[in-house]
Amino acid sequence: MVPFCGIPLIELAASCLEQLHPEGIVVNASYQGERLQEFCLSLSQRYGWDLRVSQEHALLNHGGGLRQGVRLLPDAEHILVHNVDIVTDFDLNKLLEYHLAQDADVTAFLIPGKGKQSVSLNSDDSVACFRDSQHGTCTFSGIHIFRRDILQYLPPDDPAPDIIDCYHAALAHGRRVLGFLATPETYWSDIGTIGDYIRSHGEITDCALSAHPLLRQAQSQQAQRRFELELKGITCTGALGLGQGLTIPAGTHLHNVVLWDYTTLPRPLLYADGIFTGGDVPLPAPVTEQRQPDRRLLATLDIKPQDCTTTALAKQGSGRRYTRIQAKGKSYVWCAYNPERRENAGFAAISDFLSRLGIRVPRVLYHLPDAFELITEDLGQSDLQLTSGPLLQDYLFQVVEQIARLHVLGDQAARLEELPLQKGFTKGLYDWERDYFRENLLERFLHKPELWAGSAAEFCRLRSQLLRQPLVPIHRDLQSANIKVRNGQVWLIDFQGMRLGCAAYDLASLLYDPYQCHPRDLRLAVWREYCRQVSSLGGIPPEDQILHLAACQRLMQALGAYGKLWLKDGLDWYRQFIVPGLKMLGEACAELPDFPAFRQMAAQALALAKERAE
Repeated sequence: MVPFCGIPLIELAASCLEQLHPEGIVVNASYQGERLQEFCLSLSQRYGWDLRVSQEHALLNHGGGLRQGVRLLPDAEHILVHNVDIVTDFDLNKLLEYHLAQDADVTAFLIPGKGKQSVSLNSDDSVACFRDSQHGTCTFSGIHIFRRDILQYLPPDDPAPDIIDCYHAALAHGRRVLGFLATPETYWSDIGTIGDYIRSHGEITDCALSAHPLLRQAQSQQAQRRFELELKGITCTGALGLGQGLTIPAGTHLHNVVLWDYTTLPRPLLYADGIFTGGDVPLPAPVTEQRQPDRRLLATLDIKPQDCTTTALAKQGSGRRYTRIQAKGKSYVWCAYNPERRENAGFAAISDFLSRLGIRVPRVLYHLPDAFELITEDLGQSDLQLTSGPLLQDYLFQVVEQIARLHVLGDQAARLEELPLQKGFTKGLYDWERDYFRENLLERFLHKPELWAGSAAEFCRLRSQLLRQPLVPIHRDLQSANIKVRNGQVWLIDFQGMRLGCAAYDLASLLYDPYQCHPRDLRLAVWREYCRQVSSLGGIPPEDQILHLAACQRLMQALGAYGKLWLKDGLDWYRQFIVPGLKMLGEACAELPDFPAFRQMAAQALALAKERAE
């Protein structure tokens, strides 16, 4: 009964099957079986379909479910199976005609070049193996036809056998098992996971549907609903599934979400990467130390609240609470977030985007968008900030290999997917970072705002050169504390602030990190490796001078943050990084002979900071 494009999946599948004029349609039911039986009755009354429900009081798997279900079709010689968690626009009459013309015992509808591709074929299109990950070229679509007597190859003593094992047994007995290959233009989608379910709503928008009238009608209806929302001042990006009777306030941004019928969203926020199952979405709960994980999240992990231990992580975020959950010998990280901060609401969508680019980030195991919570895999407690010695260069090389993929491959992908990034780097953002430094470091900490006077004109030149750089997706905070190390590999975290900006800004964050203060020769080696990685991907790396200009800009932002977090927010821990940060600023300025005022300002600020630190 889960909807796809606003139509229940069982209705879409039955509509497709009804075009064959079958003797009857059997629906296997286990979870919420009585509710499904009522729904099938309503469909039968509405369309005149002959729907029969086979109730499974225990899960019988595909083989056991078919063995029980065919009893409701006593006279049927050939059985066509259509899994409910796949959607396709294909004329099943062609499959049936082929099956009968070839006098096949089994005919499987196969998708070449897409999905798992675990089905291998012989030269005559007969199936060699359904589980051949090494030589497979096709994916089993979830649609197949078999002669009734094929079920004799199901093991009689197994109540829940696999139908694929049955087909392999039939092959071993010389039965004729064929593959029927879909054409390249055939739409087919497996929506068995949340991610695939959401993405399929985006994929179908561009398809020319011809064989499935109800699916084509749903596609058209989705386009109309999206258009109507946009007219009301609602931003719609990415893959969307829109039910009927939605209540959404103007100013809302929807990205990669499916909203079931009669969903009501409470506030004009970014809602991204999730499913809303109807009804009123509550207002965001406060993100406090007392907050506990939503029971639905724990249930997806098969964890009872009383059986797990929770530990707050040492590092928290703005409007986010991170807690380590341990149960049954496994460990996860739970995050509750305040969606009023737009960057928090986009975390799951950006995580999925980065993962598909081949960038190592913590996998989001489950996102509960109506509770503003998510569960990710636990990467442990080791990060790059704690690393030194011979391994450091190797880890830094891994980081730039990952970030080069984002800068080069992520550029076009982010635009095509309309990813909900934060506002990109503009003159205003560069100016904000400058003012952050002047107010919180020069004035609040050093009490010397006049140190900036000589640097004003040079900053305008610095800003101008950075603004002329190509805009690419950047991490925005690529410092060592945001790089985890696990099993000899680096993983990026805290990427929700991703935006379009100058690529060198990320490298400046990494190489001029006050938490580590890398020596010049290491910085140069890692920078050269980054440039090599960018070139190997077909990109053009920035010039060396741009790195040093970006380092000055980034360090002003970091030093401003240290001053604010210490003196305004009372977080004394950040005080220790002011002197290292000013040293790094001085080293960046030393690479810029045309910026003498900046170099002098950095030297004077460093001398004053050392005096105050004594």
